[in-house]
Amino acid sequence: MNARSSARLTAKAGLATAVAAVMLTSACGNKVGGGSKPAAGAASGGDLLALAKAEGEVDYYETWGEGEPQNKIFKAEADEFTAKTGIKVNIKVLGRTATKSLSSDIASGAATPDLMDSGTDHIAADEALKVAGHLDDVTKIPVPGEDGKTIGDVIPANVLKSATDKDGHLIYVPHTVISTAIWYDAARFPDVAANPPKTWSDFIALLDKEKAAGKVPIAQDGLVNFYNIYWFYWAMMRHGGPGSLVGLSTDASAWDKPETLAAAKDVAQLAKGGYFQNGYMGTKYPAAQNDWAQGKEALNINGTWLPAETHPQAPADAKPGSFQYPTVDGGHDSVEVGSLGWGLSSKAKHPNAAKLFLSYLVQKSVISKISTDALNIPSRADCPAPEYLKQAQDAVVNAKETNQTYDGATANNRWWNDVMLPLDDQLLGGKITPEDFIAQGKKKTQDALANS
Repeated sequence: MNARSSARLTAKAGLATAVAAVMLTSACGNKVGGGSKPAAGAASGGDLLALAKAEGEVDYYETWGEGEPQNKIFKAEADEFTAKTGIKVNIKVLGRTATKSLSSDIASGAATPDLMDSGTDHIAADEALKVAGHLDDVTKIPVPGEDGKTIGDVIPANVLKSATDKDGHLIYVPHTVISTAIWYDAARFPDVAANPPKTWSDFIALLDKEKAAGKVPIAQDGLVNFYNIYWFYWAMMRHGGPGSLVGLSTDASAWDKPETLAAAKDVAQLAKGGYFQNGYMGTKYPAAQNDWAQGKEALNINGTWLPAETHPQAPADAKPGSFQYPTVDGGHDSVEVGSLGWGLSSKAKHPNAAKLFLSYLVQKSVISKISTDALNIPSRADCPAPEYLKQAQDAVVNAKETNQTYDGATANNRWWNDVMLPLDDQLLGGKITPEDFIAQGKKKTQDALANS
């Protein structure tokens, strides 16, 4: 799996599942009812160790595949944990397909884990099914061998925020960070690397420069609608800020806001400018991103999994890098922060042993392997990401404003699939004007809300 980013596979699986209206959705869900109370447990020092030893074991249901880097990393630490504490870790490797069913299996009692793999796109579904235990207290647990530093000390606030629900409860402990950026190859486009665009006008100037030089500025796999919408999603984050895209799904009048039209006009500018490859809306994944990797196009907007995913197609001297979506006058400078991690079942039988195990899992010696072995961005800032992900990691850690992937808008699954994605494809494809996009979006949202 070293040629591919495992985080990309999980993230894309989550996105595809959201698009397909299956259980996994983004982190903007319903408040948990009284039946989903946090699992009991202590959160400090010797008391936790004693309680954990009394429980004697941890049941961890894993949705990584056998032999994947994460599977190997976590299994090795489980063995270390058992050797040091005497507490047995029972790992049940379910594989990738279980991401679609594990939550409902826990809710029905068919699955009985203490710990389970989780992520930003699991929060809403897990809370709706009342299977997610709150982990607020684990941030106070000391990390073994790290001079009294706690879990809350070693994981940056922006990363912890990505693992919290709308009420501020920590739902899982992150090990991997996922984000979105605009990607380039410094070996083929040194000017971009030397002076990446920071503003929208800078960005358009760069696109015009590449186009004038006879190059294709942007590679777009246009048959992937949840890649196409990256452009409108990010334009909304810049003009309207976090909450503005998801707001379109809950309030039809939000379509009338000036920032919505401004975002649509930015997307239309890209479509009209001829900045994508010929026939981009009919390009089948992964043709466009592979062409980008080979230097045929300058830029590709995508997730932090892109460099590892396209590594087999890239030249040996490729030097992928990224920059954040360009800013607009008077707008926002938000950074997307998503993550993957370990959740605690609300029905956990061994909650204290599970929490103690979490403190071992977040040790620097373990989390650093998310970079070196799994080729992803580690959740700890003191564990450097692979070189090609360093810009994205720095952006996440230092961001003063953050947003969820897609602004959490996929939580309203029917609206996302039936209203947003089809309209966005028409806008990016130049088939409708920004004004038509607004009018149709408002009307279709009104209808969707009336029928919900």
